[in-house]
Amino acid sequence: MAELRICVSTWNVAIQEPPPIEAFKDIIWIQTQNAPDMYIWGLQEVSSKPHEFIQSAFSDDPWTEVISSIVCPKGYVMINSVRLQGLVILLYVRMPHLPFIHNVQTALTRTGLGGVWGNKGAVTIRFDCYGRSICLLNVHLSPHQDGWEKRDKEFQTIISTQEFPQCNTSSILDHDYVMWFGDLNYRIEDLSTEAIKFLASPKKLHVLLEKDQLLNSMRKKKAFNGFHEGLITFMPTYKFDLKSNEYDTSPKQRSPAWTDRILWKVNLRASIDQNYLSITQLSYHAHSDILWSDHRPVSAEFLAKITIEDAQPLVSFTPVESWSRGQDAECSYTVLPDTKTSNWDWVGLYKVGFNTAQKHYLTYVWADSNGESSSGLGKVRFGASYFPEDTCSKYVLCYVSRTMSCVLGVSNVFRILPSDAEERQLQQNQALASSLNYQTPM
Repeated sequence: MAELRICVSTWNVAIQEPPPIEAFKDIIWIQTQNAPDMYIWGLQEVSSKPHEFIQSAFSDDPWTEVISSIVCPKGYVMINSVRLQGLVILLYVRMPHLPFIHNVQTALTRTGLGGVWGNKGAVTIRFDCYGRSICLLNVHLSPHQDGWEKRDKEFQTIISTQEFPQCNTSSILDHDYVMWFGDLNYRIEDLSTEAIKFLASPKKLHVLLEKDQLLNSMRKKKAFNGFHEGLITFMPTYKFDLKSNEYDTSPKQRSPAWTDRILWKVNLRASIDQNYLSITQLSYHAHSDILWSDHRPVSAEFLAKITIEDAQPLVSFTPVESWSRGQDAECSYTVLPDTKTSNWDWVGLYKVGFNTAQKHYLTYVWADSNGESSSGLGKVRFGASYFPEDTCSKYVLCYVSRTMSCVLGVSNVFRILPSDAEERQLQQNQALASSLNYQTPM
């Protein structure tokens, strides 16, 4: 039994463009030690002007591009993303876990304007990870102080309308682990704006939390029954003047509130699961120094108990030592019995640091379905003319299943070496450069 480290971040970006990458790196922390196995982002109010939304159908939105440019070079791969107007959810995992992420499905729910408009709602990714089911929801619920009951009802709407008929877990609450985050928009009840601002200090937060609408809905089991939230020790995350530490000074004078939250639920269906299912929250905090939006980003880290010992990928590659430019290369692999394969499966070549397996391959060949069907052994050949010119980078192979819409196997990391002719030319260039450096000036 092992534990996966999961990092969840949520941020209402108030239709702002992404900050410079240097500032964004203060939010995304991926350390050499204790790096998350899974990285999850929920964004709300991403700019969704008509021309930008149409463009996003063909390329990632600027926020996704910035986050991926930071996360993927650290050894993470995007499993999936879902967008509903301004709502975006992103799921990344470390590359060694990629072959054990199966049955990925997505869903979305519109709750704006009585369910016909997507300015409010939920975007969801569900998947199986080492045999355990996980459901992730990024939501943006109804606003305003008097919207408490409406928010509770929207929770019930999302729960009742999202279904996954092709999975063993057909509804959200059937999953082993559920993580629910986003701009939930719950406010602080029965206190004036002036009183809330006065009490928004570390020693007085407990007074505000007693009046928090979300915590009271959970206590009264009107919404989020069975969900958990870590201890809140940070200041209300909404509403600030843009790029300022001042709570709202506009004529509207919005009251501060903890609108941005991260909750979780463990589904103990039977007593035996109590030994195999658990989540421990390691941290829960707001990034108070990130002033880009009128909300503060919120992050949490978890340890989720998952059985990964003796886990074996459905496709195992024979180790690759290296390839050489100018020469065709073969790779072989073994497919476990009873694995669903098809003639549309393929093996792709990827540069380490790639974004998604479905899109960002350098080249690919169709899988060897005949070999798989007879003995479980497959072999494919890559033509040298399709090799990348970059011989300094590292590469991997991925077996991509069209039937299961996921990666079933990942090879070891290897290099593509220069051809003999390229190596000779490189040596000549180095020798020439060396001789020029040691020439005596006239």
